Amino acid sequence: MKKFKHTKRQQFAVLGLGRFGMEITRALYNYGYEVLAVDIDEEKINEASSFSTHAIVADVSEESTLQSLSINSFDTVVIAIGNNMQASIITALTCKEMGVNNIIAKAHNDKHGKVLTKIGVNNVIYPEAAMAVKVATKLINPNIQNHMEIVSGYSIAEINIANKWVDKNLGELALRNQYAVNVLIIIRANDEVITTPSGDTVLKEDDILVVGGSNEDIESLSFAVNIGK
Repeated sequence: MKKFKHTKRQQFAVLGLGRFGMEITRALYNYGYEVLAVDIDEEKINEASSFSTHAIVADVSEESTLQSLSINSFDTVVIAIGNNMQASIITALTCKEMGVNNIIAKAHNDKHGKVLTKIGVNNVIYPEAAMAVKVATKLINPNIQNHMEIVSGYSIAEINIANKWVDKNLGELALRNQYAVNVLIIIRANDEVITTPSGDTVLKEDDILVVGGSNEDIESLSFAVNIGK
């Protein structure tokens, strides 16, 4: 099996390419991260090969597979296995035993989620519940395009910029000082992605900010955008 070439950029491994696994692989790759996608289904791997750093056909419930992938060298492992709860639990347990620092796992129900938590999974995600929260967030805060809770109370979100922010740089706006959020990425209208924006980065019309912070602070920023239109 071909080894994943590790770099200094933050790296993710997504194990299981159902709908959830596919979308999180695509999102992470589009944000400029290194992503290894793994699934036992060759057809899914062929699909994911266009939006992942490496895509490998393998059974991740086998410890030998995870050993060959050096799974413990990844910054974050996302376990997105489909409906096979036993495979999901075994994979999570093996990743934990191998010393993976940050494990995120998809749960099908409360019982599955409780088992994953007891194993030591850092963040258990219930996709249907997360989607409901996402829709509600969008209804309440229309300036927030996408929203993903990383740990309880803290999220990453895409936010439209206020009209009065155009042609101003991040240093002038001082968003971190005013709203306690960090601007992680800027997405431009022409699909240009600025992955390490500095204080000198000037905002342009239709820019989208990818920010991280507490849910309350992100909502405050969204409100500021609304009144700044």
